[in-house]
Amino acid sequence: MKMFNYYNYFSMSMLPLISLSSSDWVLTWFYMEMMLVVFYINFFKINMELMMNLSSIKYFIIQSLSGLFLLTSGNMLFYHEENLLFMFLFCFSLMLKLGVFPFHFWVISVVKYMNLLLLFFLFFTMKIIPLGLMNIFISEISPLSVLYFIILIFSVISMLVGSLMGNNFSSLNSMLGSSSISHSGWFMFSIFTGLLYYYFFIYGMVMMFLLKSIFSFDNMTSYLSLISLSGLPPFSVFFAKLKILMYLVMSEYFILIILMMMLSVVSLKFYLKFSFFYFLKNNSNNLYMSWFSMMFLMLNFSMFFILM
Repeated sequence: MKMFNYYNYFSMSMLPLISLSSSDWVLTWFYMEMMLVVFYINFFKINMELMMNLSSIKYFIIQSLSGLFLLTSGNMLFYHEENLLFMFLFCFSLMLKLGVFPFHFWVISVVKYMNLLLLFFLFFTMKIIPLGLMNIFISEISPLSVLYFIILIFSVISMLVGSLMGNNFSSLNSMLGSSSISHSGWFMFSIFTGLLYYYFFIYGMVMMFLLKSIFSFDNMTSYLSLISLSGLPPFSVFFAKLKILMYLVMSEYFILIILMMMLSVVSLKFYLKFSFFYFLKNNSNNLYMSWFSMMFLMLNFSMFFILM
């Protein structure tokens, strides 16, 4: 059974990397759906209670439908390149997979029953292929098109919705689900600036440290990871967001800059609430920096030289 679990997790880690080397979008779609099947098997196997099983079934149905719409619209676009209906369907199918507004309705109800490892796969690994397809799709549409503008607006609204939702939850999983909705908006927006992979890599690194530290009861690293995830300086997510805002400054989108900064401040409240919880959980004997915490800080500060 353990060998089967390792095989599943290895498959979920390798399939996105294999898909990146594929030049056939249908094959990429196939890898994405294979990841869904493997993820669902792990989700269903871990969660044996009725409500948990219903949650896993809900996730599988939503992701399967979005995959079906994606395949249909993608094939139709191959023959009808200028068909606006299929372009909308293709785009919205990817947004449903990513949990971006207005297709974020499934995220919280699904993540509340996941363990830490499944959370990492959902928040990071499962997003790689959809974001890669979205990156290609946005690069192919005109910046003056209605769809381009709609994607931009939905990205910003996703930041807003995630920030507001996070302040209403007291459980870690629900808070991280709200954070994922907000960061998915940043992922989408970073595509417009050409910084998707920078931002996504940093987010994945911080999320890995956060979930690993929670699993290991390393409260200091959990505290630092949540602070970093909030976008506070001088941590890595701050530099990634700053890079995006600098691009907007050069493009003179000043209203958008102010709005995105305000949304980051709104989301700061729930990050600080949970981060101080982990900080206060430390007793007087645990207020030292573990090697894991030191490594996290070194990686964060090194991002300044990479990004700036």
